Amino acid sequence: MRILSLNLLIALFIEAVTSHKILVYNSQYGHSHSNFLGNIADILVDAGHDVTSFIPIIDPEVKDGTSKSKKVFVPQAKDTKDLLDKMMERKADFFSMSNFDPIITFIMNKVFASQFLYQCRAVLEEPEILKKFQAEKFDVMIVENFDMCGVAYSHLVKPKSLITSSGSSPFSFMFEEFGIPLSLSYNPSSYMTSLDVHSMFDRAKNIYAEFLMHALFYPGRWMIDGLYQEKFGAEYPSVQEISSHAAYTFTNSEPLIDFAAPTLNRVIPIGGIGAKPPKPLNEYWNEVLSRRSKNILLSFGSVAKSVYLADDIKQSILTTVGSFPEITFIWKYEHPEDEFGTAASSALPNLVLSSWMPQNDILNDERITLFITHGGMGSTQETALRGKPGIFIPIFGDQMRNAGMMQHNGLGKVIDKFDLHKPEVVIAAVKDVLSNDSYRKNAARVGKMLAKKPFSSKEQLIKTIAFAAEYGPSRALRPQSYDMTFVEYHNLDIIAVFVVLALFSLYLTKKVVCCLLTKCFGFKCCKKDEKKAKKE
Repeated sequence: MRILSLNLLIALFIEAVTSHKILVYNSQYGHSHSNFLGNIADILVDAGHDVTSFIPIIDPEVKDGTSKSKKVFVPQAKDTKDLLDKMMERKADFFSMSNFDPIITFIMNKVFASQFLYQCRAVLEEPEILKKFQAEKFDVMIVENFDMCGVAYSHLVKPKSLITSSGSSPFSFMFEEFGIPLSLSYNPSSYMTSLDVHSMFDRAKNIYAEFLMHALFYPGRWMIDGLYQEKFGAEYPSVQEISSHAAYTFTNSEPLIDFAAPTLNRVIPIGGIGAKPPKPLNEYWNEVLSRRSKNILLSFGSVAKSVYLADDIKQSILTTVGSFPEITFIWKYEHPEDEFGTAASSALPNLVLSSWMPQNDILNDERITLFITHGGMGSTQETALRGKPGIFIPIFGDQMRNAGMMQHNGLGKVIDKFDLHKPEVVIAAVKDVLSNDSYRKNAARVGKMLAKKPFSSKEQLIKTIAFAAEYGPSRALRPQSYDMTFVEYHNLDIIAVFVVLALFSLYLTKKVVCCLLTKCFGFKCCKKDEKKAKKE
């Protein structure tokens, strides 16, 4: 028995200290993307792995998201900086731009893709880094199918296993790259806040929305493909081909709050992976939440800042705050000391402006009644995890779908950003969510479900990485759809043959019936018979 126990302890020790070399390609571009990949890197470090984060700096204002992994940087290229400076000048336009405007899409798509292209060139101009990575012989390389440079770069690094990922639910070309059916008849596009599957108009709008998504992200694919093929030869595989051979795919989606849609066994949802355990509030925030029996948190995220809101939208929010004097409103406002912030705080005693707040910790407090948010994936998942109802005002990108899935599951209401300047709309939404107890009950139930999931996102991540590092990709998990043409995938050849046979059968049947009618009854059932009869 002692020998058995000793062997068991040795086996457990060996398993515990098994360490794999992991490379995470984490472009420093957007907060949500960097946080998603940075959290993955840190969790894997805590699990005992040797993790290196490769960080091409696109936007130096964004944090890289990792504090525990080793870091290798590629400085921001001059072309990247010049382009980003021009894009940042239009940041305030997020509240006035329509996702469904094709002109904006076709203006922005190449500009959007170029920032990744310019920085990718800088990456390829660092051959010593590549040689170092190749010498490391990584067991696993993790990339996100957003900056496609990382996907293409993995073919040079040649890890044992490639892990593709999405910092949100899959969208656009990711479906093809991950091998997932698109299912547009009932799976909303990222631009849709709702989809009535029985409405032909809604389904047509969903197809149009996905067309715009493809138009926006297509240049990001062909530019990177062209760059690598120009440098390494025309035979260099495309990003879609490289993605098709991934061992697994991680998505930052949570099945318990997402729209149900087809998926694959190798697609692993790890939604909420970046959510930190809540901490007790400090004395200041505890005092703020104790002022009134109800508290509402308001934040538009880190990109579309509240300080850039149009004056009529700011005034609409103030009118809403003034309509509920019994509720404390905590608004994430980047410059509370500016003229607007100073005047607003003085005029409304139930308004608290803060340039920063411990959002996750505040949401966990029972005194928070409602969260008004832009619908970023991080915010929606935190809302669900903490069991709070929400009002969602999506501004751009996948926020539309994120907000829609929360409303679809009875966890809150969606307000169109173009109605945000109308205080009566905002006030009505707040009253509805506060007075309708179903929102609170649904949110509390989902929060408990997420806390008691059979397998946490962290467990899924750690075990999948260890498995991929040990065994590499499995042919059984790669769908044959990757190797099919458009005609084969949609069975268009079968449909074409069926249509031809059906038409031929109809023609043949007509001829036989005409012949029988003519022979038996003397009917003239075709023009040819009539002409023949006239000649006779």
